[in-house]
Amino acid sequence: MEPWLNYALIAMLTGGVAMVFAKMGMGNANEHVALVIRTGVLFTMVVANAWYAGSLKMVRAIDSKTLLWFVLAGACTAVYWILYFKAIKTADVSIVATIDRAGIVVTILLSYFLLKEPLTPRLLIGMATILTGTLILIWK
Repeated sequence: MEPWLNYALIAMLTGGVAMVFAKMGMGNANEHVALVIRTGVLFTMVVANAWYAGSLKMVRAIDSKTLLWFVLAGACTAVYWILYFKAIKTADVSIVATIDRAGIVVTILLSYFLLKEPLTPRLLIGMATILTGTLILIWK
């Protein structure tokens, strides 16, 4: 199995587990405080990983255009997590997570138009399946 596939599968598993753990912790906790704690742990682990890999010294090599893309990605991630935690505070995490995964459709379309990645029949079928599942969940 390709290394990238191993990484993607483990990321998928830990991402799914993380959402359930977050919902389990919600209880009486404020969703904003919950997100601060989660993000603090995330930040600490990411910095420790970069330090361990010896990559922190490469920060100075980042050009301004690249930095802008990372800042924009960070801002989108912040909005994403703020709204995601608000959603799981009051709804079933299984439904919120499934709707959230429809973001893959946005990713696929943007990667096609902006990154010129191929849009294969297999990708289109997968995209349609995800979109159909999302519509079934939100349809009343």
